[in-house]
Amino acid sequence: MGPFIKQSWVVLGAALNIAGHGCAHGYPAVLFAQLKHGPILLTDHHTSWIASAVGAMGIVGNFISPILMTRFGRQKAHLLSTVPALLGWVVFVLGNSVPAFLFARLLHGLALGLRTPLAAILVAEYTDPKYRGAFLGTFAISLGLGIFLSHIWGAYLTWKMTSVVCAMFPLAAMAIISLSPESPSWLVSKGKFEEAKKAFRWVRGDGQEQREELQAMIEAQKEEMKSSEQKRLEETKTITCKGVVKTVLDSIKEVLRIFKKKEFYKPAIIAITMLVIFEFGGAHMVPAYGNLILQSVLDKDSIEDVNWQFTVIDLLRTVCAFLAIFLLKYFKRRTILFSSGIMTVLSLTSVSAFVYMRRAEWFPNTWFIDAIPMSLMVLYTLSFCLGLVPLNWVICGEIFPLAYRSLGSTLSTSFLTPSFVVSMKTAPHMYRSIGVEGAFLVYSALLALGLVIMYVLLPETKDRTLQDIEDSFKGKVRVDSEVQARLIEHKDIVIVK
Repeated sequence: MGPFIKQSWVVLGAALNIAGHGCAHGYPAVLFAQLKHGPILLTDHHTSWIASAVGAMGIVGNFISPILMTRFGRQKAHLLSTVPALLGWVVFVLGNSVPAFLFARLLHGLALGLRTPLAAILVAEYTDPKYRGAFLGTFAISLGLGIFLSHIWGAYLTWKMTSVVCAMFPLAAMAIISLSPESPSWLVSKGKFEEAKKAFRWVRGDGQEQREELQAMIEAQKEEMKSSEQKRLEETKTITCKGVVKTVLDSIKEVLRIFKKKEFYKPAIIAITMLVIFEFGGAHMVPAYGNLILQSVLDKDSIEDVNWQFTVIDLLRTVCAFLAIFLLKYFKRRTILFSSGIMTVLSLTSVSAFVYMRRAEWFPNTWFIDAIPMSLMVLYTLSFCLGLVPLNWVICGEIFPLAYRSLGSTLSTSFLTPSFVVSMKTAPHMYRSIGVEGAFLVYSALLALGLVIMYVLLPETKDRTLQDIEDSFKGKVRVDSEVQARLIEHKDIVIVK
């Protein structure tokens, strides 16, 4: 197998795992619709907790994941993340009560928390820079496909049988991840340079460009290891001479020192902002509450009246994820981000404005009333899913330096799960109090603020190596070998003259 096929194999394992999480995000809509009239009575309080419970346990997974991937490696940590996902589906199959549903969602939340800091890092470390954007973009495809399939299966199967089918995703992911190698970057971070070289050649090939990238990564890690060893010796002396209290204070100072580094705090702010945009843009709210949103926006009497519209939105989400791969391949990250972001804000605001005007009876009661809001919802789906959804995975996977990648991912994703809980828990109450149109205005304002932050801080990362991106945050200017050769050639010509 060539390097591209091997990289695709690794990405497939991550993609199947994420497709399973897509099923978990879309499953509440199936569960709530089928249990609306019994046999298990679900109140608004129950539905909001069942939908948001994923985020509560996700916080725990966020903090466990870096420990697993740093100590045991990316591959083993990824494999472990599939276990609670599978168990969650088993509980749904066997359970028949609200506590059982909550427990199953907590298991899915743990799986999500374990996977979220890991998946983007995994793909970023395994894949070639020229393919990295497209590979990371497949996460959005997988998520959208999982949501779409769970809704389709739920339309024709019982909620228990839908759980059985959804469980196939973590099972398939387990098999593929088990047959994948360890990350070369993790092996380098542990000083296992020979093993890293073998793994790197297996997954990336052995060309001149690849050798230079690997060597740059090894040299950077050797410098980091020397610095860490010197600090360790100083800490040992501190323990002997000044006591444990002083050591703890010095450790806190070291953490604060890391937080002050440009190569850490800038990527952290970017990642946190991107994750908040992703969450409040509707990445999880629409799959879970999309039928309720469409019922309000389209002014229908019941959820059953928007079934085909909900299917259209699901299908568009998946199609957009495919198209996003080509956008990531041919367009710059900042161009996609701000085009998608501005259109998402405008579409959400337009939906809100239309609903307010319709309630004020500004429009005659014709086909126009049905066509315009659905068109605006389609525009919103296209805008959000073509750019902001795939870029969330891409940007968060590219920007953190190797030395602080686990810490940075933990910090940033620790903001995702509270955002998830807040958005999912408050959504039904916001829809009831200020309406879907009011909630859309709140979300569009949050997105606009996030885009301003991204405009100021985010550098262009397309087709750049992870080491090059890290150096740019440090303020270093890295001259590649081709440019260096031209400079030397030019210097020789000057000398001859």
